[in-house]
Amino acid sequence: MNRRDLLKAGLVIGAASGLARAQGGMTPFLPKARNLIVMVYDGFSWEDFAIARAYAQRVLGRKLTLERLFGQGAFGQIHTNSLTSYVTESSAAGNAFSCGVKTVNGGLAVHADGTKLLPIFAAAKEAGKAVGLVTTTTVTHATPASFVVSNPDRNAEEAIAEQYLAFGAEVYLGGGDRFFSAERRSDKKDLYALFREKGYGVVRTLEELQAERANRLLGVFSSSHVPYEVDRRFQGVKVPSLKEMTEAALKRLPAYRQGFVLQVEAGRIDHANHLNDPAATLWDVLAADEALELLLAFADRYPDTLLIVVSDHATGVGALYGAGRSYLESSRGVDLLKDQKASFEFMLARLGQNPDAAQVKEAFRAMKGVALKDEEAAMVVEAIAKKAYRPDGVRYGVQPANTLSWAMVQREAARPDRPNIGWNSGQHTASPVMLALYGAGVGRGVQLGLLDNTDVFTLMSRALGLRYQNPVMTEEEALEVLAKRPGAEWVHPKETLAV
Repeated sequence: MNRRDLLKAGLVIGAASGLARAQGGMTPFLPKARNLIVMVYDGFSWEDFAIARAYAQRVLGRKLTLERLFGQGAFGQIHTNSLTSYVTESSAAGNAFSCGVKTVNGGLAVHADGTKLLPIFAAAKEAGKAVGLVTTTTVTHATPASFVVSNPDRNAEEAIAEQYLAFGAEVYLGGGDRFFSAERRSDKKDLYALFREKGYGVVRTLEELQAERANRLLGVFSSSHVPYEVDRRFQGVKVPSLKEMTEAALKRLPAYRQGFVLQVEAGRIDHANHLNDPAATLWDVLAADEALELLLAFADRYPDTLLIVVSDHATGVGALYGAGRSYLESSRGVDLLKDQKASFEFMLARLGQNPDAAQVKEAFRAMKGVALKDEEAAMVVEAIAKKAYRPDGVRYGVQPANTLSWAMVQREAARPDRPNIGWNSGQHTASPVMLALYGAGVGRGVQLGLLDNTDVFTLMSRALGLRYQNPVMTEEEALEVLAKRPGAEWVHPKETLAV
C-alpha cells in the first residue's frame, strides 16, 4: 500500500484506545488544529529543567517559559523505550512520535526488516499542509529526519539531504554544510544548486537569513551541528539562534492556506549532556526557552494552532546535588555557572591535539572559571594527547570531553568551589521525560499522566484529522532479524562534537 492509499484507507489509529485509557478520556480538550508545532527538547531530563529553572530565577531574575507552560497547558510524562531496548536513541524516539509504533534503534521511519513507515509530516504534506524543520543539529539529523523520510541508517546524512530535496518541505533550517556542499559531499553533488533550481532561497548566515524573501527556504549555517548557544553568546560565534531560525520559519509557514506542520528541535541539549558540559547544556536549554516563548505567542495569536512540547529521552542526567552542611551550600553551584563562558567543544577546538598543561589551565580559567590543579591539567593533557580517559572510557564514553568534565568536579566538601553538578554517564538513559500541550481548547493545568512515546503520534494525528496505522513489529520479530544482521559501527554519540 502506497502513502496515498494508506491515507485514503482511513484506518483507525492503533494506539488510540490505549491512549484514552492512559489519559482518562482526554478527547474533549484536544483541539482540531489547522497548524501543528512540535518542539523537541532532545536529551532533556528533569535535572536539566531543575538547573535551568534555578539559574533563570537566581541569576537572570525570571521564570522559565517552560515552567509557565506546565501551569498553562496540559502536562504529563512519557516512557522512552524503543522496541528492543529500554534505552532509546533519537531515531527510534522520533519514529515513535512520527509513526506511532516502536522500532529498533538506528533507522528512520523503518522497521528492522526494511518495512517502510509513513511519518506524520509526510502524511500531513499529502493532506496539503506545508512542512518546516528547524534544528540546532545538522538539519539531516535523526529527530527532524524521522518526521519526513524513511531510511535504514540515521547516519546516511548525504542520502537524507537528497531525500529532503525530493520531499520538498517548505523550510529546512539547521547545520550540516558537509551534506549539501559539492566540495564536502563524497559524490561532489551540489545540493545547494539543486535546491535553488526548485525555487528555494538558500542562506548560509544570519544576515542572509534575515534578508531572504523566498517563500521556500534552505538555511545551513555550519559545517556540522550549529555551535552551542554559550559559544554564540559569549565567544562571538556567528550563527543564528534557535529563536531566530524559528522566527524565519514562522514568517513563511502561516501563508499556506491548508495550514502547516513544524518541528523545532533544541537538538544540542543532547550533545551537551553527552559531553557532560554544564554550561553548554544550560545555555542551550535557555535558548530553547526563548524559542518556546515565541511559539507560545504564536499559538495565542493563531488559536487554530496546537503546540506539543516534548523530550525524546534523557542524556547524561547532570544533577545539581546537595553540598555543605544540611545541603545549605547547594545553590552556590548555580551561581558558579555564571563564570562558564564556553563549551568543551569550543575549548577542544582551541586546544588542538597536543596542548601543554599551561594552555589547559588558561583555557579552563578563561572559559570555565575554574583554576585547575597541576594533576587535573595533566589529566586533561593525557586525555587529549594520549587518549587516557577518566574516570573511565565505558560509562563515560564521549571522550575526551567527559575527562574535561571530570577534571573540574567539586573538590571542597564544605562549600562548592566548582559547580556541584554530577553526571550519571555520557550516554542516554531510560527515565521518563516531559510532555506538554498548549493551544485553544487544551485544558489549563490538565494532568495527562504517564504515557508512552507512541501516544504523541496519536495526539498529533487526532489534532490533524489524519487516521492511519503504520505496520507493527513485535520485539521477538525484531530480535530475530537483528540476530541475522552483521554488526555495524555505531556513530552516535561519537559525532556529538561538531567537526
